[in-house]
Amino acid sequence: MKSAGDVLKPLLVPSAVLVACFLVAGAAGAAVVHNYRERIGPQVYIGTINVGGMTREQARQAVLSAQDALITNGIPVLADGETANLPLSSVFDHEAVEDALFDTDLAVQAAWDARHHANPILDAILLTDAFWRPATVVVPVTLHEENLATSLRRSFPELETPARDATFAFAVEEEAWTVTVVPGSDGYEFAMDDFFTRLQRQLAMLDASRIPADLHPTEPAVSEQAASERTDEAAVALNTAPYTLTFEDDTGRAWEWSIDAATLASMLKPSIEESLPLALDPTALDAYLSTVSSDIEIPAQDARFTIEDGRVTEFVGSRAGRQVDTEATATALRQALHSQEMSVALAVKELTPDVTTGEVNDLGITDVLGVGTSSYAGSPGNRIKNIRNAVRLLNGILIAPDETFSLIEALSPFTYENGYLPELVIKGDKIEPEMGGGACQIGTTTFRATMNSGLPVTERRNHSLVVSYYNDPANGNPGTDATIYEPSPDYKFKNDTGHYILFQAEMIEDTQELRFTFWGTHDGRKGSYSPPVVTRWLGTGAPIEKETTELEPGVRKCQGAHVGADAVFTYTVTNPDGTVNETVFESHYRPLPTICLVGVEPLSGELSETDGDTTTESTSDANTDATSSDAAAPTDTETTEPAPTT
Repeated sequence: MKSAGDVLKPLLVPSAVLVACFLVAGAAGAAVVHNYRERIGPQVYIGTINVGGMTREQARQAVLSAQDALITNGIPVLADGETANLPLSSVFDHEAVEDALFDTDLAVQAAWDARHHANPILDAILLTDAFWRPATVVVPVTLHEENLATSLRRSFPELETPARDATFAFAVEEEAWTVTVVPGSDGYEFAMDDFFTRLQRQLAMLDASRIPADLHPTEPAVSEQAASERTDEAAVALNTAPYTLTFEDDTGRAWEWSIDAATLASMLKPSIEESLPLALDPTALDAYLSTVSSDIEIPAQDARFTIEDGRVTEFVGSRAGRQVDTEATATALRQALHSQEMSVALAVKELTPDVTTGEVNDLGITDVLGVGTSSYAGSPGNRIKNIRNAVRLLNGILIAPDETFSLIEALSPFTYENGYLPELVIKGDKIEPEMGGGACQIGTTTFRATMNSGLPVTERRNHSLVVSYYNDPANGNPGTDATIYEPSPDYKFKNDTGHYILFQAEMIEDTQELRFTFWGTHDGRKGSYSPPVVTRWLGTGAPIEKETTELEPGVRKCQGAHVGADAVFTYTVTNPDGTVNETVFESHYRPLPTICLVGVEPLSGELSETDGDTTTESTSDANTDATSSDAAAPTDTETTEPAPTT
């Protein structure tokens, strides 16, 4: 009979081997965990970039570099056998607007999480598994689809032919109106939904390769047969004219406006609705109602206040308003045409003020909560006028308790009618007017006033470029700015003081400075922010030339270069109970080379780089402004060392 030792002896060697394997595996796992404790795990890709083995900051910089190149260069697009470049940004004299917004930090965090876990054992398993299975994460991207759709159509101006509805043609024969039909036609339009899906997927992978844009056929909404079935009713409506629009206000005052046959003919078109066979062209109707609205419309007016000698003084009381309801008026007029009613009541909407005089009898506005400043020195004429207009719109606004204040809502619409003027924008190889240049000066000043008041910032995005207008007053560095562009990005903050806040906006033209002061009831909190620190400067790179047919042959129009930078600062709020809340704001500013549009006839090329020695006449002094606070900032190289500041 075998002893217990004899029975166990054959098992000892395999067990020892197994234990040894576990020990080796454990040691290997521990070594891997130790090796990657501050680095992203192996074989991790953010889009097309292998960030395995990088620190988070190294990965962030690599991804930002790829994003910057995409934004600066745009994306080649293939449509109907033609290739054109789709710009992803517009460059003002001193500002830039990006139509693709990347969430770099979220992508870097996802890359880190792909191979790391809070549990040490799972952390080791994830890291070890990485050697056999790569992981890819994408960069979240938000597209400004309306802007991009416009850019796509401008890049291929001959390809889209929208379907044309069948419509009416009118004539007067023997003092009677006759109606005939003008046939419609089929069309071709870009399949925008499919295109944006592809574009977003490709940008999320940081892929700069060419992307297709498909065209699909479209049919008219109103067919020739449908229009023909409505000619008799249209003729009756015209020969029954004139019609009368009427309105009476609360005081009994009455207005009447006539719609004669010729005016009606300018608006009339066939409808696709069976119940109301005749429709009204919106553009023609708006043009007619603009003459009506000027007679009776009254804008609503919020109660507004100002500060005189440190005291709050009411200078504008609240007032209800009224506005023509265009949609309801159109429906009423169509119904009248169908039923041959000669008089139509004008539809009007009552407008109520957001802040009434009665609500502000006890505002409690007694203290300065905080002040924000910025300099607009050197701004061109239209930019200064836009800033002055924005100050006019903001000064005296009351922000209610618990209200989230939106700067875009307060300043929009960005139109001639609301006091704004255009500036020229370089968008790809086009030069286009853009409304509202200078609004970002307002965003930056408001951001600083918010922080010095200790209020919660709920939405803020830094500018794309380093520009002297937005450098911080404390040390001249970039980092404490905020950009806005309708409809996004916006700048928002919340009034959590429990009392009204008065927004006092001042434009000090002697010193070319903006000063925004928030007044309210002080609750003891203190807000401040540290001077921004530049952690990295980025060189501009070689100049870029783009040929265009929008300039005379040989004429050059250039946008100045901007160095890039990464900057960081801390926003601190000390609460009345002594607790401290800190928020770290990190900002990335992409480098932008000098971009020159060169007039040609015909357009023969797309894009080329110069050797860097070509002398160009620039429409911007941003190439010097961007380094005005720092003479050591680079112009064509990259360094990770912070540049000295003055």
